[in-house]
Amino acid sequence: MNLTARLRIVLLGAMLFPGFAWAEYPTAKLLLDTSKTVAKEEIQYPAGETVVNSAIVHIPPGTSTGWHHHGIPNFAYVLSGQVEVEYADHTRRIYKQGDAFMEAIHMKHIGANTGTEPTEILVVNMGIAGKPHVFVDAPPKDPPVLDGASRKTELVSLLEIDPRLRLDIRYATPNNFSGKPAYANAAAYMQLPAALALKAANDQLHATGYGLVIFDAYRPWQVTRSFWDSFPQYRAYLADPLQGSRHNRGCAVDLGLFDLNTGAMVPMPSDYDDFTERADPDYAGGSAAQRAARNLLRQAMETHEFRVYPNEWWHFDFKDWAEYPVLNLSFEDLSAAAPTK
Repeated sequence: MNLTARLRIVLLGAMLFPGFAWAEYPTAKLLLDTSKTVAKEEIQYPAGETVVNSAIVHIPPGTSTGWHHHGIPNFAYVLSGQVEVEYADHTRRIYKQGDAFMEAIHMKHIGANTGTEPTEILVVNMGIAGKPHVFVDAPPKDPPVLDGASRKTELVSLLEIDPRLRLDIRYATPNNFSGKPAYANAAAYMQLPAALALKAANDQLHATGYGLVIFDAYRPWQVTRSFWDSFPQYRAYLADPLQGSRHNRGCAVDLGLFDLNTGAMVPMPSDYDDFTERADPDYAGGSAAQRAARNLLRQAMETHEFRVYPNEWWHFDFKDWAEYPVLNLSFEDLSAAAPTK
């Protein structure tokens, strides 16, 4: 259309429709122009009868997609919310509203909505007619190998070191935040120096009429991985599997107190695995007796080379935790390796 014709249309519009203005031409915003996926894979379209499949993926808050891969080109555009995606190469990316990307094809990955609003993603798959385009994968099996963690592993049963300890291993029962057992059996292991320091703390508490009850100690890395993947809404309280937890190193213990005279559990400002402000070691609420019991526990543990975790009054880390490797030994492995008497 030449300039003269455009002017004629504008003049005619102005006469017929007061307030008429020249309309803008349609425009296009480039979303993505790439030959590679986010995992640096070359995009190759499958041979055969190629079909296009499109969908809007809805990820509610606090849920994840599970580990998977696609095997075919997969275009994604975030319509609302955001998603954090972890890849098998130990990298993570956050995609927000308006982001467009070609998802990894062969590299397995998992997406999680860690926010409070639903996430919706427009997905376009380019595959073969009649064949699946999403393949379920198992989570990674190998824990991270971290610098400086070269100290010899010497996991021991806490009951072997101190038979006076009471065990209430919540993760061997449904009585934990996940609602189902995470351990095959109720066992408590720690590195030997940490176990001996724990015994010394128990000695001190016994002199005041209290004893230690153990909720959790060594935790296989695979359990940490499972918690992180399954419960994105609790990640502020969960260990990052890419770093491993101090439980995985055999240098953390979750515990409370019981009364030696009555055998009753000593009330604290919150229950174990409470994901609220009541779990804070310095929480000012609760009764005076509850706060006094919490502080008594902390004083005994810190006297013997443990430090309380900032979010949890019950969680204590042994001073040398960083020197030990992240472990993925099962309780069955540890039980089988225990010396026979």
